[in-house]
Amino acid sequence: MKPPVLVLGLGNPLRGDDGLGPAVVQALRERALPPEVEVLDGGTAGLGLLEMLAGRCRVIVVDVAEMGRPPGTIARLSWEALAAAAAPLSPHQVGLAEVLALAGRLGMALPEGIVLAVQPASLEWEQKLSPPVQERIPALVAAILAEIGGALDETVQGGKPMAQAVQGKKILVVDDDPDTVEVIRLTLESAGYEVISAADGAAGLKRVVEDRPDLIILDVMMDTTTAGFQFSLQLRSPDPDSPYAAYRHIPIMMLTAIHTTTPLRFGPDSDYLPVDDFVEKPVSPEALLAKVARLLK
Repeated sequence: MKPPVLVLGLGNPLRGDDGLGPAVVQALRERALPPEVEVLDGGTAGLGLLEMLAGRCRVIVVDVAEMGRPPGTIARLSWEALAAAAAPLSPHQVGLAEVLALAGRLGMALPEGIVLAVQPASLEWEQKLSPPVQERIPALVAAILAEIGGALDETVQGGKPMAQAVQGKKILVVDDDPDTVEVIRLTLESAGYEVISAADGAAGLKRVVEDRPDLIILDVMMDTTTAGFQFSLQLRSPDPDSPYAAYRHIPIMMLTAIHTTTPLRFGPDSDYLPVDDFVEKPVSPEALLAKVARLLK
């Protein structure tokens, strides 16, 4: 019997960025994954994908896709979005969209699935990934691990407890590192959360008022070295006339590398650091999701 969850990397490692899928598969094989998960290098299997998909409950595909976006951009696409694309996204002669369409015409039962698609920079004949695509591998691995966690909730335990629990929950990420924001966004969106972001404290406070998030994930050092501290102090000000008085109840997770980049030591404190949790970067997707769920209870 096949494992119910399949992670499938597609692509040709001889064609530049088209080798991303196999590269992500290699990175995942260095991880200890649950026995319910199988990781396969699908190459450019074409119609052979039908056999790989058969008998699965959930499939997570990694591939490059021509989306007209900056190189390295990651998109999370459903089967439906892939099928509805106006033009083929895959560089392969017979891509996943065509295989899914054929399966539908044949009346085959398809597993639930998503595609983590990355905009390539080059598909020339060379055995290396471009820098903007290579840099996305850690973000893709994090997103896949989060997807696996949600998939096992659904297929192994039965039902969809995570999806139901997070429905409608909005999380604001305040961080000036776009790569960090991307990793957090992919991890949280894979679990069903809505994610919005801001690159500094002032923009973050503005988004709090405009979007009323359910949780804030906050960096420390942004446009200034104490931006995160100032943000939390302003948001949690006890002044009843504060413009943020209606939002001071929103939980704050401070996610920072300040302890590894400076000799300073901090933790939650009602006076100088009024946050609900203090988490060191880097944090695993599993740990991040667990902490988010706890703060949202």
